[in-house]
Amino acid sequence: MRYIYEQYSIGLYVKDIISFLTSKGVLHYGKPFKKTAVYAILSNERYSGKYYFNGELFTNIYPQIVDSELFEKVKTKILSNKFGKKSESVTYLLKDKIVCGYCGMSIIGENGTARNGERKYYYKCRGRKSKITDCHKQAIRKDVLEDIVLNSILDELNKPQSFNTIVNGILQEQQRQAQSNTVFNLLKKELRETENAINNIMVAIEKGVITNTTTKRLKELENRQDELQRQILIEQNKSVVLLKESNIRDFYNRALALEPQLLINYLIKQIKLFDDKIEIQFNAPIKVSPDSDERCRVFSLCSKTVRLAYKIPQRANIVKLEFEIDLYV
Repeated sequence: MRYIYEQYSIGLYVKDIISFLTSKGVLHYGKPFKKTAVYAILSNERYSGKYYFNGELFTNIYPQIVDSELFEKVKTKILSNKFGKKSESVTYLLKDKIVCGYCGMSIIGENGTARNGERKYYYKCRGRKSKITDCHKQAIRKDVLEDIVLNSILDELNKPQSFNTIVNGILQEQQRQAQSNTVFNLLKKELRETENAINNIMVAIEKGVITNTTTKRLKELENRQDELQRQILIEQNKSVVLLKESNIRDFYNRALALEPQLLINYLIKQIKLFDDKIEIQFNAPIKVSPDSDERCRVFSLCSKTVRLAYKIPQRANIVKLEFEIDLYV
């Protein structure tokens, strides 16, 4: 049940959810789910652990299978689809992940009808479509672009050499980040100097050199020592949490087990699209610090050229495309 809620919340259509469940042998009373059954599940508040009887709310009768936030998100989405403008029954896998390489505006879904009445779907620069910019970025067919992106990702992640490059690169980067915390290193240096100064004064005191000046200075140094230790503790909490190699491998292996939409959401930070180049940036399991969402872009995984050609139905011409693909973390 949780799977159905999660998939619907990220934009998958009910028919696609049913197809996936059926392919995995998950049935409803021995038969593939019907749309009405799925919508009944998505609308049933019992799955959020709530049950109303005679106007009274009970929260201890049914187990909470989905959290309240997810349930409310799905509820809002169902109402929006029911009463709002409903789009075509198509899922743009790269939605919200892709930007124009020329003007920086988002790349959005676009559709039109061919001469034969067939519906066609594209990715198009929002700046050009809405004439917000003078961008010249050409539209590209939805299926073509999604195939290029997905195949490029899966091809590289399934290569042991590429996988090892990612893991080793991230291990080196997190070590570099841990060593390059300038504030932390300066504080540690000052703490060592302060502790040495305290030791020197204690040696002098042990030799009988006790004055108001040494006593005052000792107190100042001890106060500074306490303050430095406090600041160092704060900086340590900001430092990168070092992951083991197994943690990093699990992060990317998990992506390979996901179906296309979840793989894109989980793995891809951003895709930058040009007419002849596609830059694909992976998410990394490490951050600069816990209170920052800025992830590292530390190395290029691979650069390769993809060439393809396809024939447009009802037309004689063949469209030829060539892209340079750059994958990086």
